[in-house]
Amino acid sequence: MAKQANAAVEPPNLVARIKQFYREVRTEMDKVSWPSWEEVKGSTQVVLFLLVVMAALVFVYDQVFGKAIILLLTLP
Repeated sequence: MAKQANAAVEPPNLVARIKQFYREVRTEMDKVSWPSWEEVKGSTQVVLFLLVVMAALVFVYDQVFGKAIILLLTLP
């Protein structure tokens, strides 16, 4: 008997599953706390500043280690 009852239940069709997915996405997106424009600008400035600092640091390290390796290779 149990097997017959389970066999009669069909999974939702593709369209119904897609609709359910978008309803759930919409529900979750309503729960998201979006930052204000000022917060986005501030965070972007911090990221850009740190990007410049890290690029400068990598450049300096590259120059120092490059010169050190050349110096070591040219030793008699």
